[in-house]
Amino acid sequence: MKHARNDGPDMAFRLARRLVATVADDMSTPQRVVAGIVAALVGISPFGAWSEVEAQADPLVAGTPVEVGPFEVTVVKAATADELSYIVPEPGNHLLAVVADVTNTGEVPEYGVTLTSAIPAPEDVGIVPETPLDELGADLGAEADAGDAPDADPSADPSASAEPAEPEEPKLPSATVLRVEDATSVSIFNPGVTHRVALIWEQSGDWSGETISLDILEPEWIEESALSLDNNYWLPGETVTFHGEIPVDTDQPEADEAGQA
Repeated sequence: MKHARNDGPDMAFRLARRLVATVADDMSTPQRVVAGIVAALVGISPFGAWSEVEAQADPLVAGTPVEVGPFEVTVVKAATADELSYIVPEPGNHLLAVVADVTNTGEVPEYGVTLTSAIPAPEDVGIVPETPLDELGADLGAEADAGDAPDADPSADPSASAEPAEPEEPKLPSATVLRVEDATSVSIFNPGVTHRVALIWEQSGDWSGETISLDILEPEWIEESALSLDNNYWLPGETVTFHGEIPVDTDQPEADEAGQA
């Protein structure tokens, strides 16, 4: 398995500690205390490219296979389409599809959600976020209360109002996965079988570009869970192990093939 490399913080801390040790003999006690605090701050503060965001993920290149948990994944390209099979975007939007060859290299069937959790929606390319649950609840409540709201209290202060709740951060949805061959959904990947699939998200019609930034997260194998009765499963990861710029094909030949199947 390939993992992100990030030796920056440890290296910076060792260098800072060595520097303090070198000059400490000529310092007074208060100066040594200050120097120690500075060394500690250097060890835990962002230093150029050592934060998690700057972790050195391996390059993700179209056409090159990579290991992703139980899968071998070869990203072929990205493409846009007006609709794919039964997936139709809202008016004015279109669909973004990442086309990939996926093989289950293990010995047991694997769920499609293991793949979609490892390949999150690309950021900053206009992917339409999920509707927060609190907004759905508010809409339903407004419909239920329409027409039978009690009369307003005439003594109430019109300027007084309840403090609005802080809105939830919009989340990007998981991909819908279709086989390119026949435009059917993929929920299980059987061992040794390769499928060419399209991972699909709805995308704002305002976005246009030639590439998208795609991350792959490394799932973690849980042999024995301390939190549940489930054992031997893949847990969605948070570490970006592959990152790359994937070309976007606006001609969409394979996307059209999935849509017409």
